[in-house]
Amino acid sequence: MNLEINTYNSNQIAEYQEICSFLESEINKELTEAESKIWHAHPVWFLGGNPIVG
Repeated sequence: MNLEINTYNSNQIAEYQEICSFLESEINKELTEAESKIWHAHPVWFLGGNPIVG
């Protein structure tokens, strides 16, 4: 879990918080090798330095 992404998710309106948290969880489950961070103000997952999910 990424603290920056958790903060991003918690700053969304209530309706979107659940969706954002679900997506983060699912992406992290499938992309175990990916690095995640806030990039250009949005959560993004990277493999080998390349953005693959955002």
